[in-house]
Amino acid sequence: MNQPNPAPEQARSPLESRYRRLLRAYPGDYQADRGDEIVGTYLDTVEPGRRWPSPHDALDLLGAGLRERLRGYGALGLAAAFPLAATAALNTLIAVATFLLLQVEFEDPRFARLDPVGPVQTLGAVIWLGWLLVGLTAAALPGSWTRTAAAGALLLTVAVPPAAALIGQPRPPLFVLLPAAALGLATLALPSHPGWVARSLPLLTAGCMTAASVAFSAAENGGNMFTSYSSTPELLAMAGGLMFTLVLLVGLGRALRADDTGLWATVLLATPAGLFGADQLSQAIWGTSGGGPTPAAFATTTGSILLAGAALLAAALAGQAARHRTVRRRVLDEACPTCGHRPEVTAEA
Repeated sequence: MNQPNPAPEQARSPLESRYRRLLRAYPGDYQADRGDEIVGTYLDTVEPGRRWPSPHDALDLLGAGLRERLRGYGALGLAAAFPLAATAALNTLIAVATFLLLQVEFEDPRFARLDPVGPVQTLGAVIWLGWLLVGLTAAALPGSWTRTAAAGALLLTVAVPPAAALIGQPRPPLFVLLPAAALGLATLALPSHPGWVARSLPLLTAGCMTAASVAFSAAENGGNMFTSYSSTPELLAMAGGLMFTLVLLVGLGRALRADDTGLWATVLLATPAGLFGADQLSQAIWGTSGGGPTPAAFATTTGSILLAGAALLAAALAGQAARHRTVRRRVLDEACPTCGHRPEVTAEA
């Protein structure tokens, strides 16, 4: 049943205007057909005196608008892929955080020619501890608590570089922090009601990486080769490639069951996976200077990876939209020769 239009005084209120601005997330025809109904529903549920939409309402409107646009492209699988990509991103972060914390941060800072930051090498230790806390929250308190913790860890990841510069303390290099931030952004889409497998993965990942780190150190008889972040670019590139490969394999397995969610998740994670190898790729293309690529070479390579990832996503959406239009046109053309009835076309066609 259609909701009544808002009262004239409500229609002229700042709150109503702000809800209508959020409606721009929807396709134009959808706004014209159902905009009044949607705004009226939200206005009926808010308490008197409110002037701004609540964060929950804003996210709800923006998310619903995005899904409606993807429905028009026949790409609802992309919307469903965000939780899968977020789960893969979180577990990759936990694996990287565990390894770097144990193998690098707790190593003697003198090996890296750094002034110690307490018992660790750099301020990066607080970033990795933050993501391990997110993993613990994902196992114990999934849903909004985990997404809030992930948002906090993402802010911490972004805030550490300027904070380190301000107080004159060492931090992890950008070839570590940039992919961590990209994966952290993906974790904001963690599912509200994950299954027991998804809830168990963070603890399992942390446990396996802890065991691997201890075994690695024991095999080297205390002569740890990962004494600083400068010794980890190859390992990080391998981590990005492994993440991408595992998600791709899951996507191909789901594709056999006519489910493209995993393939869309692979497209979403292509950029973070590429950022893990930005340092190695910069060295291969531009050469090295003082043991690593120049800042200009690294910035160029990173920008190219970001543009390539955006182009890949745009191309995948354009291809799916073209296929969707072709299928719809074919179905609509198949009118019954007797009565002229045309079959209904679903958005997923």
